[in-house]
Amino acid sequence: MTAWLEDRQVNLGPPLQRATLWVLAAQAGRLVTKDRLVGALWGDAAPKTAEQSVYTYVAGLRRLLEPERGRRGPFTLLTQSANGYSLARDVCRTDAEDFEQRLAEARCYQAKQDLPAWLRELEAGLGLWAGTALGGLPGPFCEAERTRLESLRQTAREDRADALLRLGRHQEALDAVAGLTTEAPLRERARELQMLALYRCGRQAEALDVFHDIKRLLTEHLGVDPGESLRRAYELILRADPSLAAAPSATAVTAHGEFVRPRQLPRDRRIFVGRAETLVRLRALLAPWDGDDPQAVVAVTGTAGAGKSTLAVHAAHAVSDHYPDGQLYLNLLGATPGVGRLNPLDLLGRLLRGLGVRPESVPSDQDEAAAMLRDRLAGRRTLIVLDDASGPEQVRPLLGLPAGNALLVTSRESFAAADDCVQLVLGRMSRSEAVTMLAKLAGAERVAADPSAAAELADLCGRLPLALRLAAARLMENRHTPLTELNARLRDERRALHELESGDLAVRASLQLSHDVLAGSGHEPDRTAAAALCHLGVLRTPDATPEVVAALLDAPRDAAERAVARLVRANLAEPGEQGRFRLHDLVRLFAMELAERRLSERDRDDALDRVIGLYGTTVRLAMKLIDPHRVHPLHEFAACEPFALTGGADAFAWLERERPNILAVAAQAMGSPNSSLARSGAYLAFSCHWPLVYTGHHPETVTLNRQALEVGERLGDPNISALANSYIALGLGYMGRYAEALAYHRAEVDLLRTCGDAFARMRALGNLGVTLNALMMHEEALSSAREQLRIAREIGSAVGERHALGCAGEAHLGLGDTASAMAAYVEMVSLAKEAGDAMQHSDALMCMAEVYMAQDDPRSGVMLFEEALVLMRESRFRGLEARCLGNLGRAERLTGRLDRARAYLQETIVVAQECGADYWVDFAREELALLGESPEDGPSRTVDGSGGAEGSARVQNAARAEGSARVQNAARAEGSAGAEGEEEIHAVGHG
Repeated sequence: MTAWLEDRQVNLGPPLQRATLWVLAAQAGRLVTKDRLVGALWGDAAPKTAEQSVYTYVAGLRRLLEPERGRRGPFTLLTQSANGYSLARDVCRTDAEDFEQRLAEARCYQAKQDLPAWLRELEAGLGLWAGTALGGLPGPFCEAERTRLESLRQTAREDRADALLRLGRHQEALDAVAGLTTEAPLRERARELQMLALYRCGRQAEALDVFHDIKRLLTEHLGVDPGESLRRAYELILRADPSLAAAPSATAVTAHGEFVRPRQLPRDRRIFVGRAETLVRLRALLAPWDGDDPQAVVAVTGTAGAGKSTLAVHAAHAVSDHYPDGQLYLNLLGATPGVGRLNPLDLLGRLLRGLGVRPESVPSDQDEAAAMLRDRLAGRRTLIVLDDASGPEQVRPLLGLPAGNALLVTSRESFAAADDCVQLVLGRMSRSEAVTMLAKLAGAERVAADPSAAAELADLCGRLPLALRLAAARLMENRHTPLTELNARLRDERRALHELESGDLAVRASLQLSHDVLAGSGHEPDRTAAAALCHLGVLRTPDATPEVVAALLDAPRDAAERAVARLVRANLAEPGEQGRFRLHDLVRLFAMELAERRLSERDRDDALDRVIGLYGTTVRLAMKLIDPHRVHPLHEFAACEPFALTGGADAFAWLERERPNILAVAAQAMGSPNSSLARSGAYLAFSCHWPLVYTGHHPETVTLNRQALEVGERLGDPNISALANSYIALGLGYMGRYAEALAYHRAEVDLLRTCGDAFARMRALGNLGVTLNALMMHEEALSSAREQLRIAREIGSAVGERHALGCAGEAHLGLGDTASAMAAYVEMVSLAKEAGDAMQHSDALMCMAEVYMAQDDPRSGVMLFEEALVLMRESRFRGLEARCLGNLGRAERLTGRLDRARAYLQETIVVAQECGADYWVDFAREELALLGESPEDGPSRTVDGSGGAEGSARVQNAARAEGSARVQNAARAEGSAGAEGEEEIHAVGHG
């Protein structure tokens, strides 16, 4: 039982209070004594507190009906006398009254032999039903009313089938009576109508079987034989009596030449919120302001629950004045569970009959019926609303109507390819519209009391009308439930869809139907699309591509592309740029449920493993195209064809586009209880190190590798733990957090102390040396660099040798030995140029520039810094730019070219903020302060993060410290993991 007060749905309270309202409403305008009210609610089982309970329920209803009158009234709508209570006659209107009034009018038309009008009133009355009458209301009175109303409904359904038969619409009559005989198998009239419908559809044997079935049931359940009427029908069918032939009454249809103006639109919703822009567009298309002909076909498409039908009916009512020759409405049942969709011939027949064509005059050929419809509509202005079309094919015969008429179609399928059609795709509502809808449905005061929770609730519902309506129903079931409590339940992905259901309405059921239509299709692309939707539930990524779908399904790329296109046409996926797509939030939750229900744990793990393989191999391919000198820890990913990349620029663009998905897949895999998946997830995280360094996403490096460290500890895998410690330290170093980084470096060295992997020890020593230099611990850094250099030359790691030279040079510079520093850097430049390693070449140039700076030769420093900047921009190494720009700004300041210094320092701040390099932000601001500009915020930090001295000495020391903590030094440390091809094969022993 649902109630509306003015324009909002209200909570009627507990079941007995609802029953009280119904007892009073059913006898509105009359006094209902207290004794009668108690009897109606409890019968002979009334408790001692019954009269007090009645008083409580009446008080609750009064507050509901007249909230402005307070607790004591006086009340004018629900009044009390000495003997009982009375509800004012004009206070409420019930659907039951409307239903009975429609039945009375239907009987009048039946008596006049006006069959179309009889059918129209019956269908209008039956359309008021939305479930069991008085469902959930207790008490003898409501039980009796429920039985009475249900009996009237069954009779009305039988009358409707009878009317359809008399009008010659035999198949529709058969469809109408099928559900009735299932619900009430012992009703003889329904069986008789079913037999007649089957016979007239040419199914005589089935009609006779129905008789034998009802005869058996009557004998088993009631011990009686079929009645005379049913036996008579059986005998007539048995001998194929000519009297059974269809013979519509002469007054059953419109007389020849009479013009019918149908008014078939369903009732408009009392509450309609939002969609203002779409409504304006619909109005402009269907009722042009200049009086021109309307758009021939307008299709409103969108995902399940987007509010397509409600919007179409609302728009049709808004423009109905522009269609004086009538408005036709048909539900095409394209997404109605358990019911076959209308075929094009049935659709044409119903429209023609709606326009007054005699049933026997409707052609049985589809093309002839379409031609008759065009003839009937020529020179007229009629609006036809076709709701819930399965797709363009179902309505194709109607796509060429005469000018002046318009077709408004709703569908979950795309109509982009339909002829002369404008498609409006209905997406999610705006947040303000969604919150307004919640306020209308659940109460404005409730929403106003916690607007932030209301906004979150709207987002959790995907801002889709169906989900919002169901969430409001949840709130109305218990008016004391705070919005935050419902939000908490919806945030739980495992139960969100369970919350979004009420009675027969459910987001899940609506989406399930869309999936089942694809899964049950006879077309392979449709079934592949259904499988793709199910497998997409395995992933927890923001969006996806056909390549990912191919990996999930272990299917060819072209099949995956077709599956994605089919999901987009079915409005189950939203298209994005460059072939990408995403699932709506609620569709994603449904896909997760599908995967859980329909795929075994092994199937889910295998699908995820293939995606890890796809990303792992493509990330490494991308880095090979960008910089072939960088090496990744070896790992055998699942065999999967990588994304097609054409060069360095393409690889960079792909890494940026795909980065959120790659990181999400790595994190998801590392969180898996499957040790093999967790291990592959960790190595995918390690593969992301260089892409994140190049693009300056340092915080993500730290976050991802902290999770990898947990995997290593959980699996007891020292190689994973060592690598994770290394990458965490490097990420912290990029951000200037060297004291924190040192602990992770030492942990890495400790893990590898007894390891026989010389390459891994070399890499660890190099990484440690970078951070030691950054913390001014140059003696220990030099020792570490010398040991790294020894191992690199011993195992033949050229990139490790170059890195060790740079680290040693930085230590020499920090100890004041500029000659030794320059010698190390010159050798490093020579080796890097010979190898074609642009990254280490640019790093070595900056190191040499820093030596010149230490020798008070800033002009020479500027030249080398500029050369390095060109090199790194050519190689797209964003992670080095902040350091180079900052030092360039300082060098230009020392040469006296202050405008150039200022420009470089301002650019430093921009680049460093993008990369999360707070140290270089502070460095640039202090340099700008020396130029007379105020820093944007408080005091800067020293290298280790503490407060430090002001002035040029502070800047110079910090610059030198950061010189050893430069991003490229981290790269140089990792350069121990970045050799040429043969080193990757023979030297990388850490897996």
